[in-house]
Amino acid sequence: MQQHKLVLATIALLGSAAAHAAQTVDIRYTEQLGGLSQALDLQWNGGDTSTRAGALAFETRGGASFEAFCVELGQYTSTQFRSYSIGQFQGSQASLLQGLFSSSYAAVDSSLERSAFQLAIWELTHETRASSFSVTDNSSRQSFKLDSDSSNYRALRNQANSYLNAATGYSGPSLYSIERLSNASTQDLLRFSAVSAVPEPSSYAMLAAGLGVLGFVARRRRSNSKA
Repeated sequence: MQQHKLVLATIALLGSAAAHAAQTVDIRYTEQLGGLSQALDLQWNGGDTSTRAGALAFETRGGASFEAFCVELGQYTSTQFRSYSIGQFQGSQASLLQGLFSSSYAAVDSSLERSAFQLAIWELTHETRASSFSVTDNSSRQSFKLDSDSSNYRALRNQANSYLNAATGYSGPSLYSIERLSNASTQDLLRFSAVSAVPEPSSYAMLAAGLGVLGFVARRRRSNSKA
């Protein structure tokens, strides 16, 4: 009995250690995958910064690479390996980010589009007035904005706002798995991956019908062989 309890305790301990290990990941920044080359002036909740916006590439200690976007403002990524905790976005923020990716990410391709997509992520994670979302310079309404309404930023601003409109209006299935990677001293990240497609109910019905036909054919063959 004691030996049995020891085995169970060991299994439980190993399971707990594995679960804990799965909550962190060591990664480092390798390169920018796409985005406008010029720095953008941004304001949010009383703060301001000048930074580039776009998609970033990271790699794990095992050599696996992945694409990510920034979450915070005012912090930078590191080319040295750092340990990040793996978490989830919560509440309406999680729903809006899912809407953003599911509605628009598949068509994001150009440098301008990647920069606009990053701006949309920052808007959804920093805007405190959730009645509407926009990166247009309007300090009386926005707590996050692209700090310029000049014609130079018009295409970028319009594209980001288009993504935000699509995100708030999205009501379809969740097409992406989205995680928040957090580190106290470096930029928090949004890591994502496409989820496997779930068969439609009609597909299940066709599969069941097909299996039924195969079963009927098998029974007929057995019946004929007996005859």
